[in-house]
Amino acid sequence: MRVLFWGTPDFAAPSLRALIGEGHDVVGVVTQPDRPQGRSRSTLVPPPVKEIALAEGIPVLQPDRPRGEEFLGALRALDPDISVVVAYGHILKQDVIDLPRRGTVNIHASLLPRWRGAAPIQAAILAGDADTGISIQRMVLQLDAGPVLHEARVSLRDDITGGELTEGLSELGAEAIVEALALLELGAIAERPQDEALATYAPKIDRAMARLDFRRSAVEVARAIRAFDPRPGAWG
Repeated sequence: MRVLFWGTPDFAAPSLRALIGEGHDVVGVVTQPDRPQGRSRSTLVPPPVKEIALAEGIPVLQPDRPRGEEFLGALRALDPDISVVVAYGHILKQDVIDLPRRGTVNIHASLLPRWRGAAPIQAAILAGDADTGISIQRMVLQLDAGPVLHEARVSLRDDITGGELTEGLSELGAEAIVEALALLELGAIAERPQDEALATYAPKIDRAMARLDFRRSAVEVARAIRAFDPRPGAWG
């Protein structure tokens, strides 16, 4: 299958490696622009998925915003069967979502419709969820609201941190997308619409949200410490 891959951080890297390893024809990678780092902000550092793509000889696109006729023309030239999105960092417009023949799917780090949004991993720990997982969902314009094609579930340890869960779900997401595409090629997927009545949301985390409230129970404080480890780091 001709796959157009969208992703930026370390979380996306295992999925890209898995698609390449399974023999999918990854025709291009769309990622965010290189960002300045270091004290002087003079060194541009490429996203992790860009480094993988360049090592594999895969074309890389790094638009400031994924829109416009020139960008769409570049996507059409790649002729993808499907787009796979994981932690790309921008909302896609409908014409971009619809461009591949088989549409666009997203690797989301929760069991949808629970914890739609930017920080599902931290939200699951903060809520004391017994389990979480990966959802492969068909992308629509509404946030994380598309039908689910495939999911993989994992139990949450009582002492797991946000960093540990992020690493584990990044690997689980890689396994899940390979399985989902195999089932899709076989015509063996029945897409499951999400129940809107069960939807919960996990907003983007900032440093203020990581401030500890010692008026809460010891269990809740401990969950916050674990959820925000290592970033942004709980503080009080």
